[in-house]
Amino acid sequence: MPRFLLSLAMVFVIAALLPAVTYAKNNKTDDAKGELKLEDLFPEKSLFGPSARGTEFSADGRYAAYLYRPYKERRHGSDLWIYDFKTGEAERITDIGMMSKFQRSSRIVIEDRLKKHKPEADKEEKPADEKEKSDDKEEEKDKDKDDSKKEDEEKTEEQLEAEREIYLNVSEKDADDEYAPVYSGIASFQWHPTENRILMISEGDVYLIDDLDAPEPVRLTKTDERESQIAFLPDGSGYTVRRDDAVLRFTFGEHLVEQLSPNLPSGENLSQYAISPDGKRMVLISRTRDYSGGRTVDIIRYRDRFAKSDSVPRQVSDDEVKPQTIKVYLYEFDAAETEHADLIQIFEETIDEPRDVISSPRWSLDNEQVTFCFFDQENSEVQIRLAKWPSEKELAEATKTAKRERQKDFGTKMTEAKKKDTEDRTPGRRGPRGGSTAAPELLKIDAKTVYQFKHYGGPNTPGMVSPDFAGDNKSIVFISEQSGFRHVHLLDPLYESVRQLTSGHFEVYPIRFSDDHKQLFVTATKQSAAQLMVYVLDLEEGELTRLNKEDGTFSDVAVSNDGKRMIGNYVTFGELTELVAQNEKGKVTTITDSHPDEAKAMVEIEPEFFEYENRHGHTIAGMMFKPEGWKKRDKHPLLIYVYGGPLGSRHSVNDGSYSSDGYFFQMYMAQKHGYVTIVVDPRGQSGYGGLFEKSNFEQVGKPQVEDLVDGVKFMTENYNTDDQRVAVYGWSFGGFQTQMCLYTEPDVFQVGMAGAGPTQWENYNSWYSTGTVGPSRKGKPDQEKYSLIPLAKNLKGKLLLVHGMEDTNVLFQDTMAVYRALLKAGKETNVELFLDPTGGHGLGGDVKRLGRMRKYEEFLLRTIGEGKSE
Repeated sequence: MPRFLLSLAMVFVIAALLPAVTYAKNNKTDDAKGELKLEDLFPEKSLFGPSARGTEFSADGRYAAYLYRPYKERRHGSDLWIYDFKTGEAERITDIGMMSKFQRSSRIVIEDRLKKHKPEADKEEKPADEKEKSDDKEEEKDKDKDDSKKEDEEKTEEQLEAEREIYLNVSEKDADDEYAPVYSGIASFQWHPTENRILMISEGDVYLIDDLDAPEPVRLTKTDERESQIAFLPDGSGYTVRRDDAVLRFTFGEHLVEQLSPNLPSGENLSQYAISPDGKRMVLISRTRDYSGGRTVDIIRYRDRFAKSDSVPRQVSDDEVKPQTIKVYLYEFDAAETEHADLIQIFEETIDEPRDVISSPRWSLDNEQVTFCFFDQENSEVQIRLAKWPSEKELAEATKTAKRERQKDFGTKMTEAKKKDTEDRTPGRRGPRGGSTAAPELLKIDAKTVYQFKHYGGPNTPGMVSPDFAGDNKSIVFISEQSGFRHVHLLDPLYESVRQLTSGHFEVYPIRFSDDHKQLFVTATKQSAAQLMVYVLDLEEGELTRLNKEDGTFSDVAVSNDGKRMIGNYVTFGELTELVAQNEKGKVTTITDSHPDEAKAMVEIEPEFFEYENRHGHTIAGMMFKPEGWKKRDKHPLLIYVYGGPLGSRHSVNDGSYSSDGYFFQMYMAQKHGYVTIVVDPRGQSGYGGLFEKSNFEQVGKPQVEDLVDGVKFMTENYNTDDQRVAVYGWSFGGFQTQMCLYTEPDVFQVGMAGAGPTQWENYNSWYSTGTVGPSRKGKPDQEKYSLIPLAKNLKGKLLLVHGMEDTNVLFQDTMAVYRALLKAGKETNVELFLDPTGGHGLGGDVKRLGRMRKYEEFLLRTIGEGKSE
């Protein structure tokens, strides 16, 4: 054969063999990777790193600060980091070495890290001859501190730098050592109002960073008390901080420390406060509290040779709510310096319902007005209040009334004292004192109710109303659900009229105002209920403009004052949560790298979003995993994950939500066992408007059952799922909802796995149940009518009840009660128990996540079976 023909033949042979070689190579790679395993998806130590938090821009908008710790430091506290929009670089401003100069706890952590890094050979016992020499010099083991200090001083710069390199780079051994000392890190920080300086709190003390180019913390306080709520003075000349029940003012360069908060009347405690923009006035909220309310219930612990009972506090719906008085005061600092300051009471109310709410008071930019709101749960009424700083005439009238009342009260007490002296015949008894010069005069000038409305929407919305002033110092901006969804409204207090600024079937959540209060930066679900985007709202025009470039879900967002730059945590399916920055040109930069490669590989499979209409015409959101190679002609079992209760503003169908149940187990059952798996947000969930969130009231669980039944029908008709093999599961409220489905629609739902469900609402905490489930009278367990106990007898399918026996949130006794009801109904072959003897509400005792998922998998395969039907 000619040589060129031989060469050509070889080419064809090699070409023919290439697919086989490639296939073998891929198979080898697949074998190396191994099949999809629960052990990989649910490792003992989470593969997901911490996210950044507390993002905030400097006044000039060049820098954004945030608190963050890398993955290897996940066990420790966060440090302060700065992102420079000019250079596009992030820098760590604080670290454990820096804080060790001030904190003994940090030095202990450093010692532990250095000890762990020490070579094993150095830790081994010395040879016998060396040991004898050591014994002869026993006194050398007890060198005094001066010698130790001298030894440290004798270390070379190279040695110190090597040690620094060791303790700043946390080892894997330290990262997972739960019994090793912990670095506290930085708790909070605040930017200077005009300069690039930062105040921060660590372990309850205050520190100042003056120069970002050469950051070096300066310690400002060293006390046993823990400082909080740190804030620069409006002109940056000092700062204020809360210490216990007092608000203190520190001025840089001065020795005087001033207490700004006044002495409150006896029995009242400082709750909240806000200082006016000019730093001269304060509005504060006080509370009186009776701590004797509620009851205790017993839980049983099985940790020792014999079981022990332990009492935990509990306040249920039929318990009496011990009333507390709540008051709002105005106070002026300048007058306080000459002890002429008056305490001006502008509001007083008795809180006697679990969900009564008062918002944090806010000042107008001209320092003359204060607004706040109060929600009375009993009559479902929201009051927006407005208080103007009183005129001289109003102050004079109020002072005259206050003195008259004080003298009258003093006279009454003096008369009673004289009478008692006469009756006791005890000479020298003294009457009441005239009062302390430190105590301010108590004046009363009521704040005006400028708008009030009935709230019949979601139970969490009243806490989000949060009125604040627009830039004109007249209009009040607030969040309301009056249109059916949480939207921004503008109130004209003069005419008590309201204009809705945003509208539509989506929700809006404020981030902050621009400095002039003409713009409001918000996140909103405008584009999709599953995605939370960043917008700016023009308060004059009412125009809502999107700021973020990428589609997805944003959290912990900060926006520069001019609205041109933003920073925040960003996630979307297929990617993990990272801090991103977007500059004025729309360029997006990922700042953090928080997760190991193993975690990134775990989220490559993306669910498919879908919607369907329930029987009433409401749009229900869901997301789905389909088996690999899914074809509509094949029937697959259907697995539904549900929560179904209100969660503030959160729900389960979110872009980038990598939850154990809603993502990883759903993905696993689809890929490994051929299930079609879905997550559904039925009525009852938050984030879809008031009708959804309030739907449980006096019919808890029923709307969700309807929506889930309609969902099964939708999946059967559109995805050919097997309506004879339908399983549902959930946790907490979802555990209740799972049982509700199996007890009330046993022909639709054949299998359920119910985790820690509150099956007896009369036993759950009153704050949640009275807002979500229904009202109740004192001493009357009215919510007993919503119990699942009477419905349990209807069970036809297979049910797995899961609970932690030390659960102090949803009591384990609830699961025992429903289990007894099932046994009494002859359902012993229909129900199984899976218990964590030392677990709490999320288990985590003897049963870890992996163990729970293994049980789920085994239970489903035993009851529903594998993949598609033949």
